[in-house]
Amino acid sequence: MRYSTIFLFFSCLWMGTEALASQSQHLYKDTVRVEVLGTSENPRFDPVITKINPGDVIKFVVREGLHTVTSYHPDNRRPLRIPDHVESFDSGLLKSGDIWLLNISSAGVYDYFCLPHERMGHAGRIIAGSVDVIPDYPDEGIPETVLKVLNIKTNIF
Repeated sequence: MRYSTIFLFFSCLWMGTEALASQSQHLYKDTVRVEVLGTSENPRFDPVITKINPGDVIKFVVREGLHTVTSYHPDNRRPLRIPDHVESFDSGLLKSGDIWLLNISSAGVYDYFCLPHERMGHAGRIIAGSVDVIPDYPDEGIPETVLKVLNIKTNIF
């Protein structure tokens, strides 16, 4: 009887673990990975342009240095370069080995940058859903290096 109880206990434990693993895989099956690279030399998001579906999660993985993932939005003291009905985002300072998740639920174009490296062109763009034309976002207050990176890379699509 005692062995049956132990067997039953471990069987339930194993089934619970399998269910949890299956559930977590489902939660992250639509996750897109963006590497955050560079220090004071060649800081960059890889890829610079990320195409996703609304509802996908972007997993930012910091490989080296100190970085942020910050939306171009007045809340972050920058011009609005994300859909106007969407809240701003800011990861805070991330260090090597950190991971930050961003869920994009609305279609549109989202421009973002790294606060410590913005002047060096450390920026990225998320294209969520079907976008026919890149919005005519304001250039005022955006470093030329950022505009160059975003415009060159977006022409690929």
